[in-house]
Amino acid sequence: MSPSLIQILEPLIGSTLTIGHRRGTVIDILEDPPSLVMSSPEAPEEIRLDHLGRPQETSVPSWTVSLFSESGNVLHPDLQRQLHPDLAIRAHEFLNNKD
Repeated sequence: MSPSLIQILEPLIGSTLTIGHRRGTVIDILEDPPSLVMSSPEAPEEIRLDHLGRPQETSVPSWTVSLFSESGNVLHPDLQRQLHPDLAIRAHEFLNNKD
């Protein structure tokens, strides 16, 4: 059985990457659609409010970044430049063979 995308990219969790002019730390990997969930320690924490407007908890803002380039058929160029070559090849092969 071949490894899942999460198993292939798991070493990235905790890594700091710059993708599309945004720098952040990888906090999760999603398979559908293939993407990375990023957060930034420099971003101010957000205070979440309950239904009455009372502060309940704080959270660090996060965003999702596609693993694909804009063309949709190759690994994002920023990832190609920053990943270890073996990891980039494995991710690219997985993304192109998942049909």
